[in-house]
Amino acid sequence: MKRSQRMARLHRINQLQEKLAASNFASVRERHEQLEQQLDRLRDYWNEYSTRLEELKKTTSSARELREHLQFLGKLDEAIRQQQETLAKSAAQLHNAEAEFLERRVDTRKIEKATASMRRQELVSEQQQIQKEMDDIYAAFFP
Repeated sequence: MKRSQRMARLHRINQLQEKLAASNFASVRERHEQLEQQLDRLRDYWNEYSTRLEELKKTTSSARELREHLQFLGKLDEAIRQQQETLAKSAAQLHNAEAEFLERRVDTRKIEKATASMRRQELVSEQQQIQKEMDDIYAAFFP
């Protein structure tokens, strides 16, 4: 088996690894975007509830109702904090998945170029061999 054929096999393996890394990167990116959207929704909900609290302060004298509203805002604050932590972890995973994908892409391109170079060298070698054989045949018939 020619060297370029062995490299072509390696190239196919690297292409598969690159596709898997790209798929993983896309999946991690999608999950990260979902987490960002969830955080945005939580912040929107907090803003909405905060506005309601300000309105409630003006319209009610019930301490229990105000306390419940404040407790709920506190729970929203905690949910936002946890979502921010989750998002930070997701960002690190996203960075790692992207780095893995880019590394695989570079490896695939390197092997692709090396394989093409080997094929060219083999072709030149084969052409030289054919030319040598033709020269030998010519020399045998026309001394």
